[in-house]
Amino acid sequence: MLPQPVDISLIISSRNRAYGLSGCLEALASAARQATNLRLELVFVDNGSTDGTSDIVREWSLSAPIETNLIHESRPGLSNARNAGIMAAQGRILAFTDDDCEVSADYFTVLSSLFADDDTIVMRGGRVNLGDERDLPITIKTDADRAVLNHDLHAGGFIHGCNMAFPKALVDAIGLFDARFGAGAEFRSGEDTDYIHRAFAAGFSVEYWPELVVKHFHGRRDIKDIQKLHNGYSYGNGALYAKYMFDRRSNMRGMLRWDIRQAVKEVFGGRKLDPEMGLTYRGTVQQNLAGVLAYWRSPGRQMSAPK
Repeated sequence: MLPQPVDISLIISSRNRAYGLSGCLEALASAARQATNLRLELVFVDNGSTDGTSDIVREWSLSAPIETNLIHESRPGLSNARNAGIMAAQGRILAFTDDDCEVSADYFTVLSSLFADDDTIVMRGGRVNLGDERDLPITIKTDADRAVLNHDLHAGGFIHGCNMAFPKALVDAIGLFDARFGAGAEFRSGEDTDYIHRAFAAGFSVEYWPELVVKHFHGRRDIKDIQKLHNGYSYGNGALYAKYMFDRRSNMRGMLRWDIRQAVKEVFGGRKLDPEMGLTYRGTVQQNLAGVLAYWRSPGRQMSAPK
């Protein structure tokens, strides 16, 4: 008898997270126990850990209610890790979360229902709640209403990479993540924004569904951490603006123009981006432009990037 096909592969990439994996893994186990009608798979990518990350996952998998494929990717960077996970995954649907997130108990059942009736390729993401109230309220998305990405919206943050899913057929259509982007890579961030943008530009629907929920335990409680994070995001966005500067299908140039207009208004007394967090439009544009220059100075800018 042929083996039952895998319905959903959940891909988690991690580096040196041994100290904080228990919540992520136990939430995953709880969700899997509520989805016994589905064949599930965890693809856990250890991206060069030097602690006991792999040992913890290996031990947990012995009694876990989900098939677990522990793989290693030595090339640094979140995109490289996610690409390794994609290539190892057997599921029809590929889902992504982070090692500092906890999926909701109904995560797999909701995810399955969202993709059950599709006859076309759709990318979807969901709600990202703050896991610990002591953490600052950033890298979350708590919109209560469903939404569909359109040309007037920036792909960045429309759905988050820690709660994102799509059929494996999307990879066949647009390729893998661009390894130049993302945490640990040349351009620091933006791998999920790039992938969302590419899916949308290729004509596929990108949708936000608040019913699909994860909690994010990011641990950032110092304003300086937020500023550093924001600078990294802005730098990555700048590299994306450069990547798509001459692509007529893209709205990235319009997003850069908007940032610049807000910065000019700010100089003449307009509102700042986020005074409580110490974030300004001027600082954002400075990092955008640094990212643009870094992209154009990069030796690999002319190389054949993913589709």
